[in-house]
Amino acid sequence: MQSPPFPAIVQHLTGDRTPRVWSFLISVFGDLAQAPDARISAALLRQISAQIGIRPEAMRVALHRLRKDGWIDSARAGRTSAYFLTDRGRAQSAAASPRIYGTGPGAETAWLAAFNPGQPGAHQDEAGVWLSATLLVSATRPATADAFVTPLGPGTALPDWMTARICDATTVQMAADFARALAGLRPLLDSAPGLTTLETTALRVLLVHGWRRIVLRTPILPDHLFPATWQGPVCRDGVADLLARYPKRPLAELEAARTALPCG
Repeated sequence: MQSPPFPAIVQHLTGDRTPRVWSFLISVFGDLAQAPDARISAALLRQISAQIGIRPEAMRVALHRLRKDGWIDSARAGRTSAYFLTDRGRAQSAAASPRIYGTGPGAETAWLAAFNPGQPGAHQDEAGVWLSATLLVSATRPATADAFVTPLGPGTALPDWMTARICDATTVQMAADFARALAGLRPLLDSAPGLTTLETTALRVLLVHGWRRIVLRTPILPDHLFPATWQGPVCRDGVADLLARYPKRPLAELEAARTALPCG
């Protein structure tokens, strides 16, 4: 059986829709270059982006946007530039990492809190999902005594209108599509054992990017409070399995792989 070419693997995972370039680059930096001294050369960024069909001019526009937004900065490195996360970009990447790379649910427990309907909005600083002006679902038990609070254990069955507020239909569909893509991806990868270092790196970042787009749209709550059709746990487990299969390579190794490519 002939191995599928890498573009076919990318097409299967992305559905032939190239990711938004600036968002993909955030995933690149977040996965490969969170360390304070990490630098990625412009040439390496071009090579990683090219693996999934991103054109150099689109990458340049996206880098300009990320610099303008304060996510990244650059410095000269010989005749080219090297890019790195700013303190702000690094802090935001670090804050998101536990959710992106976590192998378990965002929370194990949750509470339903009902506040005084005569004071709507009085406790809006409480973290969680507000089902109404006075009804909150949270992974943190509200500290105020001015609320009725009850735990939402694994056996709790929330009505559909509540689970729809916790996770909207668009996000549920995104997870279903991604879970389906992951299931079909495994046999493709099993028949493509000879992927290059840059190909496996681009694949890894695509996996991180695909899951990041979904998980960061959701609240930090136990899995059992999500809609019945929620495929988030399947996506989380599938991504974790593939990231272990394709571990992150040191930037020095990636730069060496990039320079070893034939010219022209």
